[in-house]
Amino acid sequence: MEPSTPPVADRPAHAPAVPAWLEWKGSGGILVVDDDDAVRMVLVRALSKIGFTVSAAAEGTQALAFYDADPRRYRLVLLDFKLPGMDSKAVLAGIRAKRPELPVILMSGYCRQDAAERSSGMPVSDFLHKPFTVDSLASKVRGALGA
Repeated sequence: MEPSTPPVADRPAHAPAVPAWLEWKGSGGILVVDDDDAVRMVLVRALSKIGFTVSAAAEGTQALAFYDADPRRYRLVLLDFKLPGMDSKAVLAGIRAKRPELPVILMSGYCRQDAAERSSGMPVSDFLHKPFTVDSLASKVRGALGA
């Protein structure tokens, strides 16, 4: 007599693999500054899902208003290189004036070298090239926070 295949209900269920970016949990506030609605939405959703409280600004003046209201709230800033109105250098200067040690990740569609040349050596913690994956985002955030 041949062994029978167990009914589907009796087979062990395989848990789906947890995406790498969800394996680490963060906490605290992050300020996201990007004029692209879709990019901001992805950043807010991904960062919220791994445990952060996210404030999102579409331009520099709004970003500094959020930041100036409570500078100690934020553990990290994700700053788009090219912003309308107030540019990223001015936003970074406003942040650095109050907390020079705050990690800031510069985001850009330019390659890192082009962004560095165009940014005149802005003092940032890291660079995130657009388009990016959620895994690379989580890795950069984790690295900038030393976690």
